[in-house]
Amino acid sequence: MRIVLSLTLLLVAFPAFGQSAPNPGQIIAGENAFWKAYIDANTTDLSKLLLPDFTSVEGEIWNRDQLLDFVKQFHEHCTLAPAVIGNPHIRYITPDIATIVYHAIETSTCGNRTVSGDTNISTVWLHREGRWQMQLHTESAVPHK
Repeated sequence: MRIVLSLTLLLVAFPAFGQSAPNPGQIIAGENAFWKAYIDANTTDLSKLLLPDFTSVEGEIWNRDQLLDFVKQFHEHCTLAPAVIGNPHIRYITPDIATIVYHAIETSTCGNRTVSGDTNISTVWLHREGRWQMQLHTESAVPHK
């Protein structure tokens, strides 16, 4: 009985012992799910990936609702080609906080005009209630030399 009590106390005192090791594949899968929902204009799936206090930083700083509104408006007249995550670097700040930084080429078409550009992207993911969700997503255009 003392052994069971001792193990229980250890698991309560050190919750990290009961957690599995971080899985970078989950972060890449989340990032791919983000892009799929974004490209498909699936704001229902996209909203499930974004925390309520999500922030997007590009040319402007937007909250969750502003980003979801933009996706709806953008896809009324334009399309976005699938973004390929290139050379991802994933770091775990804690078992429940991860960052991913990568390069992608973003290509959008509006009417007869197609624009493509290199982009550096970073995302902060938080593990909440059994799933990973975005806290912060940034995109920065890479200037052509």
